[in-house]
Amino acid sequence: MSNAITAAVLVAAIAMGLWLVGVEANPRFDDMGILAGIIVLTSGALSAIRPRAALIIGALVGLPIPIVEAIRFENYAALAALMFALAGAFAGAYVGIVVRRSIQVDERIARGPGG
Repeated sequence: MSNAITAAVLVAAIAMGLWLVGVEANPRFDDMGILAGIIVLTSGALSAIRPRAALIIGALVGLPIPIVEAIRFENYAALAALMFALAGAFAGAYVGIVVRRSIQVDERIARGPGG
């Protein structure tokens, strides 16, 4: 079950990374703040589900944009997308770990002593 969840999260990260490239490449799209927010939230949410894969998730969500920008325009400023993705991924992983540990503590308290 754990491998299936990891695979699903990684496929979702790849899909979001490719979708974000399409959005960013659209000439009518000019709001980079919204794109940066989507990158952070996406990588954070996926990393909260699978904290151990935070680095991979951040790379899969954030790397497609700088790669396409480097190929199309020789513009390396798009590496900021990777930084936003990694920051969101590590923050999401931290939140996921904290939530899991608090749930484990609550379960131990609910069982009571000796349970």
